[in-house]
Amino acid sequence: MAADTTAPDPAVRLTRRQLLDGAGIDEALLARLEEYGLVRRTGAHYEGEALNIARVAAALGEFGFEVRHLRAVKAAADRQVGLIEQMVAPQLRRRSRGAHEQAAETAREIAALSVRLHAALVGAGLRESLDH
Repeated sequence: MAADTTAPDPAVRLTRRQLLDGAGIDEALLARLEEYGLVRRTGAHYEGEALNIARVAAALGEFGFEVRHLRAVKAAADRQVGLIEQMVAPQLRRRSRGAHEQAAETAREIAALSVRLHAALVGAGLRESLDH
């Protein structure tokens, strides 16, 4: 079964029921995703990214991944966020009009490039390990 990985609008706010139904997961999986910090509630709602995270976690579960296996992915993502924040910090300190919007755009561009690099590195690593 292929996962629907289309990214929902991050501004979308979902109830618990909407997240469960939209991702096609059960309460137990959502509880584990919350326990390991992969998805978080803001008040009574979840941000749009939680839907994609839950869908991908469920799809990886089809291959035998458990939520605990995804902690390393979460840790790597957190480190990457920290690095991107360091890169845009000088832009955020500017007092000029639009500095925050420019920093946000730069952060999005860096994030997209980082995802491309990660995919290329994983692909290269798999080719190397499977060719031996």
